[in-house]
Amino acid sequence: MATPPDGNLAADAAAYLAKSARTVESISGDTKEIDRQAACLVEWARKRNVLLTDAFTAGLEKHLSPSAEHEVFYRASDNRAVKRTHAGTFGVTDEPKGKQRHATPLFYLRRLELMNEVFDSDLKLEGVMFAKSLIIGAGGDKPCAVISQPWIDAADENNPCPSEHEIKKFMEDLGFAPVKGMFYGWYNEKSKITILDARPDNFVNSYLGVVPIDLVISKS
Repeated sequence: MATPPDGNLAADAAAYLAKSARTVESISGDTKEIDRQAACLVEWARKRNVLLTDAFTAGLEKHLSPSAEHEVFYRASDNRAVKRTHAGTFGVTDEPKGKQRHATPLFYLRRLELMNEVFDSDLKLEGVMFAKSLIIGAGGDKPCAVISQPWIDAADENNPCPSEHEIKKFMEDLGFAPVKGMFYGWYNEKSKITILDARPDNFVNSYLGVVPIDLVISKS
């Protein structure tokens, strides 16, 4: 039985991977470092007793909206979204012009930490599990990260995303400035944090205001 979700699991896993990681971000066109870090992450999960089985998501309501990075479920017991990265992948990292490439597990984990630091997102790493890979030529089950975050209800279900004007105000209030030439890019000079892919569909316009859901965030 896996231990309960721990808000420090992401930081603990990142520290474990950082000891041997050769890079934080993905190496373009080369999956060897991603696979090596993934194996290290599985090793960490076994040691922490958070290597999950299919039973972890069984019975949860699956969210049907497509996602480039995750399968998404709804957990009613604590009103949280449970998100599983696609098997063998750990999210993406955007290049400034918007071209996406697969991210390393370490980049993904640090992304979680930064989302919590900047936006108080309450993202939690819940564990690691195996799932069947959908990548052509990659047979068998591959590891994936399982995280959760509060389920955010839109103030208007028919128009759930904020406008670009509302996003601009939200980001500027947090000290970010838009960066020309970047793919929906923002930069905070004080914290040295860069955010890409800040498109409207990566936010929800909730009853409490604009809430970021999935942003590609990194620190210089």
